[in-house]
Order: sequence, then C-alpha cells, then structure tokens
Amino acid sequence: MAAILAPYAILPSINEPDNDVHRSIFNVFGNSCYERRNMFQDNVGAWCVGSSHDWLILLDTEGCPFLLNPASSISIDLPPFSDSMMPHARVNHSYYVESLLKSFVFKAVLVGSPSPLEYTLVIMYSYPCKLAFCTNKSSTWVEFSDSEHYYSDIVSYINYLFALTKDGSIQGWNFNGQIPSKVFKSKPDGDNIDEEEEEREFPREKFSSQTYLVISAREFLLVKRFVGNFVNADGQVVYEGYDDDGGEICPYQTKCFFVYTLDFQENKWVKKGCLGDRALFVGANESTIVAARAGCEANSIYFTDDRWEEMSLDYSYGGHDWGVFSLQDRSVRLLAPRTNKMDPPPVWMVPTPLRLS
Repeated sequence: MAAILAPYAILPSINEPDNDVHRSIFNVFGNSCYERRNMFQDNVGAWCVGSSHDWLILLDTEGCPFLLNPASSISIDLPPFSDSMMPHARVNHSYYVESLLKSFVFKAVLVGSPSPLEYTLVIMYSYPCKLAFCTNKSSTWVEFSDSEHYYSDIVSYINYLFALTKDGSIQGWNFNGQIPSKVFKSKPDGDNIDEEEEEREFPREKFSSQTYLVISAREFLLVKRFVGNFVNADGQVVYEGYDDDGGEICPYQTKCFFVYTLDFQENKWVKKGCLGDRALFVGANESTIVAARAGCEANSIYFTDDRWEEMSLDYSYGGHDWGVFSLQDRSVRLLAPRTNKMDPPPVWMVPTPLRLS
C-alpha cells in the first residue's frame, strides 16, 4: 500500500462487510473511499485498538497484541498481556476473549520515532484506566509504578509521554532512559471551565463526556466531547426509555466539543473558541492536530466512536458515532448518517509528516 499523504479512516470493508481482513479506506481529501484487500495480513478476526506514528495497534483472536504498518506491511509481535494486568472473571473463554479484544485497551501510543528494531508502546488499559508499556528490549509488559490517577487520554511528544487524568491533571514521563522517569505533574486550575454552563447545556441525565489531550510545540489542548446518550431520528437528545412502544432505535451521538488551552504562566485552562487553520483528530487514534492544508476542514474536530464498552452492549448500534464537528458554527456532520452499527468501528490514521510538532 502506497503511503497516503492525508488523514484517513480505516473502516469495515464496504464491498465485503463480513470479511475480517479486507478494509475500506476513507480519505478526508475529497471524501473518497476505496478498498484495501488483506490489510491485516491474513490476521483473520484481528481487532484494531488504535493508531500512532503510522502504525496500527491490533489484537489477534486470542487477545495478543501486535503492530502493523499499513504502508510497508511490516508487522511486529508484542508480548502477551501479563496475568497481573488482566481482569479475572468466571466466564467462558469466547466471552473473555471478546471482552479482551473490545474493551480492555482504551488507547495505545508509540513513544519517539518507532521502527521495527526500536519501539516503545504505552497502553491505557482496563477500567479504571491504568498505564503499562513494552519495548523491543523486553519480553513483558511493565506497569507504571508511579502512576497515581485514573486516566482519560495519553499522547507522546518526542521521547515523552503525557497522560491526562480524569480530574484534568497532566503527568509526563521521560523515556530517554531504560526506565521512564516522571518529570512533569500539573493540576491546572479549572475555574475557567464553567461546569454550571456545561450542566445547563449538557445535563448529566442526558449526556456523557470524554476528554482528550492534544500537544504541539505551541500548546497543550484539553478537548471535551459531549455525547447524547440517546438520540432520536430527528437528532434530539432524549431520555432513556423514549418511545419504548414505538421501537425507534435511539443510539448515542456526539453533539458538541469544547476546547481549552493551557496557560502555563497562570497554570489554568482557558477556553479556546477557534483553532484557526488547524484541525483535531480524536477517538481511538493518538489525539493529534494537523494543518488544514492536509485536506481536512479548518477549525474542525474529526472524531470516531471510542465508547468501547458500550458499543458492544447492543447489536443494533455501536461504532457509528463518526463525523466532523465545526467549532465555527457548532455543527456536527456525521460521516455515516444512515448507519447505526459499524463493527469494527472506524479508526483514524494521521500520517506522521502531517502532525504539527
């Protein structure tokens, strides 16, 4: 597969939806779509849990992780997850493996400039989310001994890993040595995040939220996503149990994003109303910012469905929450508006040369 010089999404095969190794590619440049046969290199049933630095992170049918570079077709086997990391429950093997594939790894990020000979992969896993890493020099996963909180996102910057916690704190580790060392810890003041305004506009009984961290040389961004838990055919967010007798399917749907930038001098989050000529990509992929000249819409947020646990609970919907949010007019354009189920869900791939560093 030739390298694609625009952000793209990996989708279930449109021509052969029941095929586990073929995929469709959606290129944001021109909104074009085409088939990629045997994209997962005969790894039938492999499940993609993320993308980072031109690599896909996948789990095979037994839940063993591996890396795959779609452009070169090079794959790298990774150590199996250790017993200490795994959830223990008395369930049958098939249920256990499906749970492992679809709701164990929430985010996976490569640190530095990965290659087949040298790589470091960090995962955010289990619930509440914890951190662990593996490298080409080790045969096991290593759990972070100095992690303190439950995490909502992880991103890499050069040879550093930064983690966003549920309470809005940021922690950073330096991976230049043999053992990562924590070098950054900050709890920005959240007074500028108007929680009362958020509650009025997105009440908890109707909405859920998810937060992401995006880093470039210019700034740290906190991205907050608001998802209507039940949305009817008219796009209205409704209460659970709406139209119980009518049989209407009301899947969850992203309705809005807020963006905040970190004021380092004041150590506080400041609301940001415009991204200028840039765009964000969030979801299962490593959260990333690019210039709009990469073919995407400026001042927008491209998102995919990452409600890993919920998308497997209902056979009628899941993976569908995929689209583009405009910060200018606060509109959402769904990229699959007539689809309630996408299995597996789309995953963004943002080529490294496009990332703003």
